[in-house]
Amino acid sequence: MSKRIQTYEDLIEEKKRLETLLATKKLEISEDWAGVKQTLKPVTNIFSFLGKFTRRNKSNPLVNFGIDMAGDVFLKRMILRRADWITRLLLPIFIKNYSSNVLGDTKGNNLFSKLRKILSKEKHHHYDQGPSPVVPSTGPINPAAAPSEGQPSATTPV
Repeated sequence: MSKRIQTYEDLIEEKKRLETLLATKKLEISEDWAGVKQTLKPVTNIFSFLGKFTRRNKSNPLVNFGIDMAGDVFLKRMILRRADWITRLLLPIFIKNYSSNVLGDTKGNNLFSKLRKILSKEKHHHYDQGPSPVVPSTGPINPAAAPSEGQPSATTPV
């Protein structure tokens, strides 16, 4: 502020100046915050990935039940049967948590959605080859409609 406010018009001008200054500062702060978020994106990705091992997705209990059954039968009894007790205790928990997040994600990022997208792309890719080339016909398609030897056809000059 360089001059003293003496009239009402000076007060209005100062208010407008301060409002524009506030708007520019808010814009600068939001741009700085976006830069900080962009800089910290790898760290948040790591914490998100590690969070999938420590927390279970509870949105689909049926998927979790299947994961629990497969984890108990397949992991503990077959793969980890000769492992020490800590590995047999902790590894299935981490694998069950991660697989429940991968299979039970409701945002369209689960395994089934990804497979569906891949299969639909292949199906559309197969049909999106473009129009089939038109091959000129050398004669009638229906052999019964072919002219006999004594009759003139539409393509033969008379």
